[in-house]
Amino acid sequence: MMLKVLIVDDEPKLREGLRTLIPWEEQGYRVVDTAANGQEALEKYEAHKPELILADIRMPGMDGLQLIQELRSRGADSHMLILSGYADFEYAKRAISCRVDGYLLKPVDEDELVSYLEQIREAIEKERQFNQWSREEPARSKDAVLKELLLPESGSLDGGRLASLAASLGIPEGPCEVVLLRLWQLQAADEEALSRIRQALDEGFRQQALGICFHFPPYLGLLLTTPPECREGDRELYRMIAEFMSAGGAEGLAFSAAAGGTVSGPEEAHISLAAASDGLKRSFFCPQDTFIRNRSAEVWQEEEGDPVLEPDEAEHRLLLVLETGNSAKLQPLVEAICRRMAAEGMDEMKLKENLIRLAGGVLARLESSRPDMRAFWTEHGVPVGAFYASSHISELTGSAVAYFMKISERLRGESRGSEIERMSELIERRYNENLKLETLADLFNYNSAYLGKMFKNTTGEYFNTYLDKVRIEKAKAFLDQGMKVYEVAEKVGYMNPDYFNMKFRKYVGVSPTSYRKGK
Repeated sequence: MMLKVLIVDDEPKLREGLRTLIPWEEQGYRVVDTAANGQEALEKYEAHKPELILADIRMPGMDGLQLIQELRSRGADSHMLILSGYADFEYAKRAISCRVDGYLLKPVDEDELVSYLEQIREAIEKERQFNQWSREEPARSKDAVLKELLLPESGSLDGGRLASLAASLGIPEGPCEVVLLRLWQLQAADEEALSRIRQALDEGFRQQALGICFHFPPYLGLLLTTPPECREGDRELYRMIAEFMSAGGAEGLAFSAAAGGTVSGPEEAHISLAAASDGLKRSFFCPQDTFIRNRSAEVWQEEEGDPVLEPDEAEHRLLLVLETGNSAKLQPLVEAICRRMAAEGMDEMKLKENLIRLAGGVLARLESSRPDMRAFWTEHGVPVGAFYASSHISELTGSAVAYFMKISERLRGESRGSEIERMSELIERRYNENLKLETLADLFNYNSAYLGKMFKNTTGEYFNTYLDKVRIEKAKAFLDQGMKVYEVAEKVGYMNPDYFNMKFRKYVGVSPTSYRKGK
C-alpha cells in the first residue's frame, strides 16, 4: 500500500519541485495533494488523511509549526517533515517539541530527503505491526504491570498493592534501584534495534538474577534487584551493560546511564525512577563511561585560567584566533567558551543553540570581510545538525573545533608573510574592533613588549599609532562620503566622539567637522 503525502508550502515552484524531485513511488509514497498555507492543509488533511506531511516552517497566516500543533490537537498521528530556508536552531527546537521526524533546510537535498523517507516508511511499517500485536496481546501485559509499579498514580500508592505487582513480575523483596539508559545516535525509527537491545539486556540481567529491563520512552530502564554498593560496583555494572548491549548488536553504541539510588523495596521503585530521570538531564555535562548519581559532583565546570568572556568578546576572540592562524588556541578557547556557558546555567539545548549562534556570527563577520571566499563560506556553513546531534559536551566541542579548524586552515592558506604583515592585514580588516597588542601577542605566542618592538622596527610606528592612523584614514573616506561625525567615530572603532575628535585633530590637523566642510 502506497503511503500518502501532503506537501505544504506557500511557494508554487517549491511545491511543484518537491512533487517532481523525488521518485515517490519508488520509495513507496504517493503525493495525494499540495496546499499553499496551513488552513488549506487542514482541509486537505481531513480529505486525505496522509501518513506524511512536508510543511514549510514559514508561511503567512498559519505557519508550519502552528499547523502541526493544530493537527496534533486533533489527534493526527501523521509523520511530519519540516522545511525551512532559515538555519535557525530555535525553529528546530520548537519543531522537535511538536514531534516531527526531521528538519530540512532549503534547497532540499534529495539524498537527505530520501533517507528520511526510508526511515519513516520503516517506522510506519513497525507501527502497524505493533498496533496489530497490541490488539492481539492480553490487556494485562508485563509492561502494563511494570508501568503501574514504576509510575503509580497518586491515588494508588498503596504499599501492599505495589508489592503485589512486584511479586507478579518475579521481583523479590528487598533493596532495589532503577537505572535509566539514554542511547545516543539511535534513530527514532530504529524500533527493531531498540527491541534487540532491550531483549539482550533483559536476558542478560535475568540470567544473572540482577534485575529486569523495561522501556521508559525515550529511554531504556533497568530495575536492579542487586544494586551496586560502591564505585567499583558502578564500573562493573556499566561494563556489563555495554557487554549485553553488544550482544544485542549495539557494540560501541554510546550511552549515558543515570542511577536513581537504592530504595528499600520494589514498592518504592518509582522514587528511584524519578531520581534517575532527573540525573539523565545532567548527562550531557557529566563524565562519560560512568553512572550519574546525585552524589556525583563531577560535572563540566570552569577551570582555573579560563578567560571570562562575554558573548561579544567570545566571538571577537574566536575571530582573532582564526584570522591569526593559531590553530593551537582553538580547542582551549572553544572549551573555555562552553564551560563559561555551562557555568551560567545553560542546559544542553540552550548551550548548543548559543554555540550555533556564536559560530554563525563568526562566519558572517568573516564572510563580510572576505567576499572573495564566498564559495567556501557557502560550502562550509555552520553544521547545525552535527552540533545538535552531539551526545556529550566533549563531542560538541570536538565538532566545533573540527569545524573551526577547517576555516583556520583555509585562512592560513590565504594569508602569506610574516607575523607583522599578518598583523597589518588584520588591522586593515578589523580596525573598527577592540584590537589590543597584548591579545595579538598571546595569539602569535610572543611577549607583548617584544612583539611591539618588532612591529615598530618593521612598520616604523608603534602598534597603537599604526592602528589610529588606519582608523583616521578610514574616517576621512567616510567623511568624504557625507557621513555624520558621530557615525564615523563609531564606524571606525571610537565609541567616544570627543576622543575621536581629539585623535582626528592630532593626525589631520583639523577637526572632523572642519575637514568635511573643507571638502
